[in-house]
Amino acid sequence: MKKFLIIVAMFFVCNIASAQFKVTAGYLNSKITDSESGISISLKSNGFYAGVLYDTNVGKGFSFEPGLLFDYTNFKIDGDNFPVYWLRLPMQANYTFAVADEFSLFLGAGPSLVIGLGGKDKPFADEGLNRIDLQLGAKAGIRVGSDFEVRLGYDWGLLKAFDDDELKFTRNSFSVGLAYIF
Repeated sequence: MKKFLIIVAMFFVCNIASAQFKVTAGYLNSKITDSESGISISLKSNGFYAGVLYDTNVGKGFSFEPGLLFDYTNFKIDGDNFPVYWLRLPMQANYTFAVADEFSLFLGAGPSLVIGLGGKDKPFADEGLNRIDLQLGAKAGIRVGSDFEVRLGYDWGLLKAFDDDELKFTRNSFSVGLAYIF
């Protein structure tokens, strides 16, 4: 175990010179739907996300990008607003390729652990939303110069959004935003 921890520490120390911190924020649209029964019930929400990312260069255009993001979603049910707050921990692998001198494209994919924090009327109570979700995401984007990114992503919920024996509601999210690179 001691050797493993030394190797992990050396990996992070060696990659700190090529690592980049990013501050990101943008629009978030979440949708809770039943994907299996054929019943068309869905809850849609608009909101935003904001947080930090840590992009570590692995080599040959590949990088690993974990992050810590705050998600705000606002579900409208029968004309009432129900804001819900989430903490999202994405862990995505990226591939970046240069198109021109100051212009590159990137693609990424990976899982995100999503933890419900709270909201109006206790959304994570016994018969409410499940507090923990696991999502699988894909993203694409454009890097302009060495300072800015435009990001577009979609995350598919893998776990049930509600505990229901008959229906399998999942939460999927679409996002578009900007990132500033340090």
